[in-house]
Amino acid sequence: MTRNDDTPCKLSAIDKAQKAVGTDRQWITGKAASLLLVAGAYTLGGGGMAAWLVFIFWGPWIRLTPHIGTAPGLLTDALLCLLFFIQHSIMVRRRFRLWLTRSVRAEFHGALYASASGTCLLVLVFFWQPIASPLWSPPDWVRWAMAGIFLLAAGGAWWGTRALDEFDALGIKPALGVFNRNATIAPMVLTIRGPYRWVRHPLYFLSLIIIWSGPVYTVDRLLHNLMWSIWIIIGAHYEERDLVACFGDAYQSYRKSVPMLLPKSFQPQVPDGYRPPKSNR
Repeated sequence: MTRNDDTPCKLSAIDKAQKAVGTDRQWITGKAASLLLVAGAYTLGGGGMAAWLVFIFWGPWIRLTPHIGTAPGLLTDALLCLLFFIQHSIMVRRRFRLWLTRSVRAEFHGALYASASGTCLLVLVFFWQPIASPLWSPPDWVRWAMAGIFLLAAGGAWWGTRALDEFDALGIKPALGVFNRNATIAPMVLTIRGPYRWVRHPLYFLSLIIIWSGPVYTVDRLLHNLMWSIWIIIGAHYEERDLVACFGDAYQSYRKSVPMLLPKSFQPQVPDGYRPPKSNR
């Protein structure tokens, strides 16, 4: 998705709520406070994601708690995953963001969300309970092959973010743009580029590959992978509803042409720069 003049995303309820509330009673209205929030997004959001990727590739590389046994350890690991899932699922919902707008201006929601998500990921990495017994001990060539797939998927995810053009995982641009009087926000439009020509959610698809290609084969990793896979698939379905609400008939047309998570073939389903029509009727 890129920004241009065709098929604009509808003005969200969050933007309307921000205009209705104003900024007089909201927190983080000064430049110093906003810069602290941006710094938190960089350090906690970016650091949490980096720590989790290292965790996926090498396994638990730091631990702040002693081993507590297999059953309690797996229960702890499940709760750590749920902590992230619940935080993420609540904070991305429109109802929560409408409530949050009462005290935090909408431009800061992304940076606040990134900071909270990164914190939950750091808690998961630091307090994870590894179960030492491996389920499988593959030969070295298999480990190297899986590591290669991991790196290719990571590169594909980077390509996917570049295809979004305005992608800002840490919510930095809106937070910094608040104090730029010349900054303008163009409407988000639906333009299909890069891996979005194969599947509608390539970042989710590649995240599944990254999770399962990490060359660690223990019981706790199996639990982690299963829980994250289920959550990603459920999250993709919920995100579809938001995208239909945002882009309307254009996204419905896109859905008819391109699968959600699994590619149909090696050939892209639509050309690069494709703009779905607003309606096929």
